[in-house]
Amino acid sequence: MVPDADAPTTGSWSAGSRLAWAVTHALSPAVLVGVYLLLLPLRAPEASWLQGFVAAVFTVGFPWLFLVWMKRRGSVTDLHVRERSQRWPVFVFAAASLLIGYGAEVLLHAPAAVFRAMAVILAGLLVCAVVNLRWKLSVHTAVASLIWLSVFSGPPWGAAIALLLTMVVGWSRVEVRHHTPTQVLAGAVVGSALFLGGLWWS
Repeated sequence: MVPDADAPTTGSWSAGSRLAWAVTHALSPAVLVGVYLLLLPLRAPEASWLQGFVAAVFTVGFPWLFLVWMKRRGSVTDLHVRERSQRWPVFVFAAASLLIGYGAEVLLHAPAAVFRAMAVILAGLLVCAVVNLRWKLSVHTAVASLIWLSVFSGPPWGAAIALLLTMVVGWSRVEVRHHTPTQVLAGAVVGSALFLGGLWWS
């Protein structure tokens, strides 16, 4: 595991800091998107486990390995890429990997649900990349709101649960001082808009 450059030493952690760092790692974009795609067949039975695995590998796996490589060579300060100027190579590589994965799914004759999930994630990646040219929003909360709204879209209380879980992620990003409340809110708005766009597509 490659540690974050600004993570506090164990002795300096308060209970709030420990919880915030646990949340920011456990509910990071890579984790949420990876698990969501791997378990996609549970939500879309027409999709196979192989298709879900391939989607996760190209959408999350390869970009994560690229990010770890960049961290080891010193191109990024931490695995959450808190410095806005360091984000664009990660966005470019992730978009390229996702597009290659899209082609792989074509060869696997994946159903529309797989392409829709990957396309919404790609759209989110592009939106975050464009915004990142001028300003930094929270990718953590953008992904969290998109994934939680997608997972809990069925029951009538689902939106409330999705909002609560997104707020937890947003709190963790502010607590570890990687984002301001405004950046967290902007990320949540972007993720919600992407979810609504996915509903419109379907």
